[in-house]
Amino acid sequence: MDDIQEDTLSRGVSATQVKNAAYHLHYFLAWVLFACFYNIIIYHIYFKSYSSIYNTWFCCFALLMLVFMLMTRQFARNKNLSTFNLDTWSQLVCMSVGAGLAIGVYIINQSMGIENKLISEVHLIVFTGLLLSISYLVAVVYLAQRLRYFLLVFVPSALPVVFSKVLFFNQISDVYNFIFNVWFSVILISAILTHKIHKRLNLLNNHNKFYLKQSRAHLEESALLQKQLKSEITKSHSIENELQLNNQLLEQKVKERTYDINKIKDRLENHQANLDFAHETAGIHSWLWNIEKRTVELSGKKSHVKVIQYDSQKDQIDLMIHPEDQAHYNQMMRLHLRGQTERFEATYRVQKDQHWNWIKDIGKVIARDPITRKPLRMVGIHRDIEQERSDQEKLKLAANVFNQVAQGVFVLDNNLCFLEVNPFFCSLIDIPAEHVVGKHIFDITVNTVFEVSEKHSSITQKILQSGNYDAEVQEEFVSGKSLILWLHINAVRDDKNRVMNYVGVVSDLTDRRNHEQRLAYLENYDLLTDLPNRVYFNLQMHQYMISKSKSLSHFAIIRLNVDRFRNFNEYLNNQCGDELLKQISKRLKSTCSDALLISYLNNDDFALIYNLNHPRASIQQKVDEIMHIFHQPFIILDQEHAISASLGIAIYPEHGRQIGSLNSHAEHALVEAKKLGGNTVYFYNNKTDSLFENDIQLEHDLRHAIKNNQLEVYYQPKVDSENMTIYGFEALIRWLHPQHGLIIPDLFLPIAEETSLISEIGQFVIFETCKQIRAWKDLGFDDIRVSVNVVAQQIHRGQLIENIDAALSIYNLKANTLDLELTESSLLDKSEHVIELLNNLKKRGITISLDDFGTGYSSLAYLADYPIDNLKIDKAFISKIGQTKDNAIVNAIVAMGKTMGMCIVAEGVENIEQIEYLQQLGCDYFQGYYFSKPLNSKDCTEFLSQNRIIAHLS
Repeated sequence: MDDIQEDTLSRGVSATQVKNAAYHLHYFLAWVLFACFYNIIIYHIYFKSYSSIYNTWFCCFALLMLVFMLMTRQFARNKNLSTFNLDTWSQLVCMSVGAGLAIGVYIINQSMGIENKLISEVHLIVFTGLLLSISYLVAVVYLAQRLRYFLLVFVPSALPVVFSKVLFFNQISDVYNFIFNVWFSVILISAILTHKIHKRLNLLNNHNKFYLKQSRAHLEESALLQKQLKSEITKSHSIENELQLNNQLLEQKVKERTYDINKIKDRLENHQANLDFAHETAGIHSWLWNIEKRTVELSGKKSHVKVIQYDSQKDQIDLMIHPEDQAHYNQMMRLHLRGQTERFEATYRVQKDQHWNWIKDIGKVIARDPITRKPLRMVGIHRDIEQERSDQEKLKLAANVFNQVAQGVFVLDNNLCFLEVNPFFCSLIDIPAEHVVGKHIFDITVNTVFEVSEKHSSITQKILQSGNYDAEVQEEFVSGKSLILWLHINAVRDDKNRVMNYVGVVSDLTDRRNHEQRLAYLENYDLLTDLPNRVYFNLQMHQYMISKSKSLSHFAIIRLNVDRFRNFNEYLNNQCGDELLKQISKRLKSTCSDALLISYLNNDDFALIYNLNHPRASIQQKVDEIMHIFHQPFIILDQEHAISASLGIAIYPEHGRQIGSLNSHAEHALVEAKKLGGNTVYFYNNKTDSLFENDIQLEHDLRHAIKNNQLEVYYQPKVDSENMTIYGFEALIRWLHPQHGLIIPDLFLPIAEETSLISEIGQFVIFETCKQIRAWKDLGFDDIRVSVNVVAQQIHRGQLIENIDAALSIYNLKANTLDLELTESSLLDKSEHVIELLNNLKKRGITISLDDFGTGYSSLAYLADYPIDNLKIDKAFISKIGQTKDNAIVNAIVAMGKTMGMCIVAEGVENIEQIEYLQQLGCDYFQGYYFSKPLNSKDCTEFLSQNRIIAHLS
């Protein structure tokens, strides 16, 4: 301890000497300047002249001394200047002063005698001795306490005197040299002795200060102890008095205190448990590292202390710290142990319960060796931050999501100014983040229009009042970008439900809206014709129906169908059919520009709606204009094609007040127009109203009828034209409805052909017909042939032959008892398949008839390509016999059929004139109401028995 104090005092003395010497240095410089000036005055007084060389030296030396004085004074007052720098400066000044004095001595001895011949050696010795003596004496006074400073002045300045014999060629006598040397030696010795005295005095002074400080501390401590002692004595007296006064109550107080102590003990135990729990929950543990003894004390749970003794620090680190964190741990610990950091702080993983947990470790060296400065003891705490690290990772993930999410996200303050925006938001609005942050939410949008400003103000008020906003907005930003956005803003509140921030999310709906508009167009318009489709047509018609405007209280629905469009497609191709539809739509839009709506429904169907409240033209005039557009031929593939159309018309509200009924009635009118051969117009008549509300109801009842055997086969006779005998029958389906009675096939077969029901009905007719033929054969009618109608769906489903073979087999019939009647529409598709099927039927002996001949698109092709046995002339031609042109058609059909070896059957024969005319042409068989209407099986059997032979015609 004494050695430490002595070393501290020695260093303190050295520093004190430097500071004192530096502080007195400017006084020394002033005296040296005075000595030089005094020499000049003496020289002038004594010789009445001046030495130019000496004066020049004095001016330069004086200027240097003044600079040194000012700077030394400034440095001495600068508390931030280190002792080393101050010492260095002082040495430089002393050495400069010594060198300057040496130059002055040299000038005095070498140049003054030359300038002034009156100056003798004695004078030179006096001037030199006067200059140096004053300077040395002042140096002893002010610089001796720092001997180095004195020597730096003394040695350079004394050298010219010591070596005067060499420098001045023995001008000075040896006596004077000896005197000077002795005098300078005495001064030097005096300076050394003075320095030692100063050193001892300074050391003694520092010792005195140190002991005085300790003495004062001891006195203060003694006074404090005395005061405490007096206080304790006073308390003791007071306690003694209280004990005497309360002696009688002591036993009772002891009991009470015992009870209170027990309660306090329980409370302390609870507090200790809470403290231990908090300590454990926070994961904070303290440690003490005794580096000298190589021990580590760790505070565990419930204040338990664990002491670890180790031989090697590195081995202990390898056991405790994760290998990946050891380098960082060692680096941070090494920096602190070497004193390069104020404290040790590191985050690393330690092994705990076979798992690596992150901890935060903070420590500090509290004791070092006073000499070597090596660390002796170190204390610290460490805290489990595994959960914090997990939370940080979550925060990083959230930040990454904020920056990477493909939606615009922003954070607003209480004034709805941007605090933070993610990159997608900046990219979306095309404005850099630095130009967004700090601005109000709507300052980045264009607000020049009053309506826009009002809308922004309304949104702002809603956000501030309710704390949220969720709606679609369309904004134009200052970057020039215009977007449709879905804006969602929510307030973020603290525990007291106060709004802290607002978080907003924007989604770009621009492409979506364009896509929706495109989808809306695709949903409501046909791409081929660029006309509204069926969906849009029905929607608009519904709007017209529910409109309360008197100007829309009366309108017409026009259904337009291209005649034989399917045949046209087959004859050319689908592309040509599409081109035809385009040209028709263009003509309709050009001619019917005053129509409320022009729509393309599907395939070859169009629909128009005309407002009949318009006074300029009647519906008949509009229909004539529509029919007129088909008078001009259509140019397809550089060829002219004559195309016609059929129109069906229904009127609102006369023909219906519902979309379904009105559409159904217009379609029914269109069907009637097609039945009339097409290229015509048909107005719906209420008398021909359908028995069913819609096709859905019709289909439902028809399926129910098939399951419940409500269908029945009727038979219409065929008569041989030569002997007027009954040749056979045509099987015709009828529907005996429970509510509507007997329903003709024209009302339900169209919907049956659109579904699979037609195949079931056809199968029923084939089996029922074979059953009836078997019954007739059992009654003796052996030569009866019955023709059955077959549609395209039955042919293409591939079950026709199987059904026929099964029926013939069940009822044990020959194939020649059946005749299959095919329409031209059933022969349009898959001609190779149809030809193969017909040939298989022919091989079985079944005859084939072509029904409704003359009404198709290319009837002549069927006669050459298909194995047809009979031609049935359509009743539309038979009914017009007597007219020249129609007679020619009938004549041509009969002649052509006969030429090809076919039998001719005339349908719809209703009078004797038709019979006679057809007999003259050589027609083979007749069928029509003249002979009989279609009969059920019972009536047909009676008719067959009574009218086996028709011998006479009346």
